[in-house]
Amino acid sequence: MRGTAGAAGSGVMALCYTTRAVKLTELGHVSLFVRDLEAALRFYRDLLGLRETGRGKGGRIAFLSAGVHHHDVSLEVARATGERPARGAPGLYHIAFRVAGTAGDLAAARREAEGHGLVPFGEMAGATPSFCVKDPDGNEIELYVDPAG
Repeated sequence: MRGTAGAAGSGVMALCYTTRAVKLTELGHVSLFVRDLEAALRFYRDLLGLRETGRGKGGRIAFLSAGVHHHDVSLEVARATGERPARGAPGLYHIAFRVAGTAGDLAAARREAEGHGLVPFGEMAGATPSFCVKDPDGNEIELYVDPAG
């Protein structure tokens, strides 16, 4: 891999990849900065059912697992303040979690989310039924079922 200059005056370094791609096997985890750790834990642990597997950094970070790994999500108290980027701006779009079971189980998850005051949106039917909710920090979280099992 070697760097080449980006567009004139852009301040961006363009990369030209000259070797074989890295052989990734899976996404290890997602780390999120949060404003309120306890509110985030109520969402990810208590609503979505992720298991808290530990804390670190003097209680400023929590690790959560969907069941196989030590953690699939880490939540850390943000060290800076500020507004989130506008929807559609470069950056993270959403995080998707597969719900075990069928479209009926997904419908039950939707009712559970509504029961906690969340407003589901972006419902999709068809090949991959899904819906989205927002976590306490405004991150878009998609819940879906895999019709293939």
